[in-house]
Amino acid sequence: MHIILGFFCSFLLAAPGALAACDAYKEYVTAYNYLLDKKAIAFTKDQASRTAFAVAKGCDGAAGRFIRVFDLLINARLTLQESTTIALETAQTGDDSAENFVEVFKAAYLEKYLDLSLQQALDLARSLSGEGPWIRQDYVKLVDFCLAKKGLALPKPACANLARDLTLMGEPEQSRSVAERFVELLEFLRSNKDGPQLTTSDALAVTQEMMAISPDAGRNFIPGYQFARDKNQLGLDRSKAVHFARQLAGLTRSPAPPSEAK
Repeated sequence: MHIILGFFCSFLLAAPGALAACDAYKEYVTAYNYLLDKKAIAFTKDQASRTAFAVAKGCDGAAGRFIRVFDLLINARLTLQESTTIALETAQTGDDSAENFVEVFKAAYLEKYLDLSLQQALDLARSLSGEGPWIRQDYVKLVDFCLAKKGLALPKPACANLARDLTLMGEPEQSRSVAERFVELLEFLRSNKDGPQLTTSDALAVTQEMMAISPDAGRNFIPGYQFARDKNQLGLDRSKAVHFARQLAGLTRSPAPPSEAK
């Protein structure tokens, strides 16, 4: 028993970061003072204290996350109760999650972007509030491209759904963003120079099909199409070359090993 306890204590001393202390007092006081300073809302000291205590459970950075989201939602005219509930939820997450919520909500709600209803913007922001900076980066890039005249020029609700579905395909430590891979393949498909010169709607349909297989499907589709069109190789016409490239790109996701397939 002494040996086990000695080893455990040595482990804690050797890895102090493994059980980092929670700076709860700092988070509590920051949130408490912020809430009492919101004169337009008129929190009582008891209400502010209970809310601040809940914020402090999120440990380091929780007050900042709470304040950022609470201000955003109150300014958007969400009710006090809902604003507090969502801000408290976000306070318990990490900084990336909070930043993703804020940036996606703004892209969804602001008139110059998607101009969705308050509830639609909330639902969208919550669905994309996971960890990882690529979430907000991909979403904003995809919305910009979807709305642009030289991009897709789709209706705003369609852009909201398309950008959400594509963003959710992102993965940690990806070498290239989902947005970059999506735009590259779509632009190739409607290219008059090297691609099959599809209409924007047809190019979008094929790109979505390929992205559903894998965000990396373009790396097989594009060279596959070029090989099929090359007169020194397969020499196929555009339609048949697209068909060949789609089949080849369909193999992008490696099949599961026999042991996993069972």
